[in-house]
Amino acid sequence: MRLLLDEMWSHEIAFQLRRHDHDVIAATEREHATRYSSTPDPVVFERAQGDERAIVTDNVADYEAARLEYETAGEPHHGVIYALAPAFNRHRGDQVIGPMVLALDRFLDDHPGEDPFNGVHYLRPAPPCAHRSASSR
Repeated sequence: MRLLLDEMWSHEIAFQLRRHDHDVIAATEREHATRYSSTPDPVVFERAQGDERAIVTDNVADYEAARLEYETAGEPHHGVIYALAPAFNRHRGDQVIGPMVLALDRFLDDHPGEDPFNGVHYLRPAPPCAHRSASSR
């Protein structure tokens, strides 16, 4: 499964997940910013479909509208993963990076090779002892 982190998430999350061998990019990374950053959400959703990526966001209202528009038109999509507060409160800045990395790492490990066509997932926090530390990988 390939992911796109919406622009509210730090590119550090994508960097750490790539170190765990996951295919994750962030809208805020320099090489992806021209395609995804400061772009209307329906366009981000459409571009992510072209890039075969599920979107990780906390913006339920806009992405549900885009997702439902695709589904109503009979168009498949690569899924949306909602990471919501309080567990994934983006306003916590760098403090949310670790919990996001652990939860997404667990999610991706639990769904190897799966592409969640038309899927909607709500990210859950990883239990404290659910993963090996990054240094043991």
